[in-house]
Amino acid sequence: MIRANERLHRRTKKGQHVAQFQEFTFAVEARFRGAPDKDKLFAMMDDFIDIAIEGNGLVFGGGLSDAFSGWVSAGAGSPPLGDEHRALVGAWLTQQTLLEDVVVGPLKDAWDDLD
Repeated sequence: MIRANERLHRRTKKGQHVAQFQEFTFAVEARFRGAPDKDKLFAMMDDFIDIAIEGNGLVFGGGLSDAFSGWVSAGAGSPPLGDEHRALVGAWLTQQTLLEDVVVGPLKDAWDDLD
């Protein structure tokens, strides 16, 4: 039996973000431990981007407000996002003394619910 996305042409698969063109992402969030100093928060965010994100070929959208939250995706030309990336990012965030209640969400289709 041929699945529906196997019958599609490559260009259609790309436009519909299926098969090899499917992209995954995962959410991250955490609460601040107390009321941390802004300079320490900004330094932590710089390290997060440099070490946990760009150091692993990832991209991050989100930041700081009343809490820390955002989405992590694979960078251009990087291998597909996987559970190993979730583990790396989660471990890094859990080690931060400024954060508590770190939650790393499951892998999700980045294009789901965009219709």
